[in-house]
Amino acid sequence: MNFRLATENDIPELCALRWEHESEVDDTVANQSIVEFEKAFSRFAKEAIASGNWAFWVAEDKDVIIANVFINRVRKVPKPQKLVAEIGYLTNVHTKIEYRNHGVGTTLMKHVAAWARDNSVELLFLWPGERSVVFYERLGYSSINDVMELDLA
Repeated sequence: MNFRLATENDIPELCALRWEHESEVDDTVANQSIVEFEKAFSRFAKEAIASGNWAFWVAEDKDVIIANVFINRVRKVPKPQKLVAEIGYLTNVHTKIEYRNHGVGTTLMKHVAAWARDNSVELLFLWPGERSVVFYERLGYSSINDVMELDLA
């Protein structure tokens, strides 16, 4: 098992995993155009990787990507006492079904946390699905902060 940052060469596999992930949680995905999705995803991923504002972590088994985590690095407004600070928004956390409950996701998330610490990211946050709350709690994530949101959709 190998855990690493994704490169532009990984985009087709990441796209397929994203489609798989969304198909698990939304029945309407089958009605969408995979060709249009692949174009949009590839454009987004190329720009994201090039920007340095995103990091895509992957787990691979025998050179096949089996899990991924996307991290959007958000730079905070400087304060007099802290001139540079970042937080990390985690999204698209997904492990292929046949690899779940074997420690792959846990190990991948530990690599992400270590990378975040090494890169001065001071906080990681996410919006978990109901089924995954226990998984994140086991990793030390908590719901003690009340996030307020305004849904503009």
